[in-house]
Amino acid sequence: MRTWAGLAATLALSLAWACGPGPREPSGPELARRLECFACHALQGQGGNEASPLDGVGARLSSVELQISLTHPRRRHPGAKMPSFAYLRPEERQALLDFLAALK
Repeated sequence: MRTWAGLAATLALSLAWACGPGPREPSGPELARRLECFACHALQGQGGNEASPLDGVGARLSSVELQISLTHPRRRHPGAKMPSFAYLRPEERQALLDFLAALK
């Protein structure tokens, strides 16, 4: 009887773990740090100076322009050194776009 109780408890914990919430999606600012955007771009005076600052980028660029800048940066700036972030999962790309759009 004790064996069945232990087995049932183990099974219940395994199911709870497997059905529990998945990993939390990173936020836009977390993604920007992880993708090293601030190595080239500055924000509020912090970061690199090889590319234009991100301050006010949400006011300067439309959502379509931001999307193009992330996925095909050389379309907007042919000499850009920025890599394409088209490989990001849609949720990650949207979080990054939302973050950039909010920088007004």
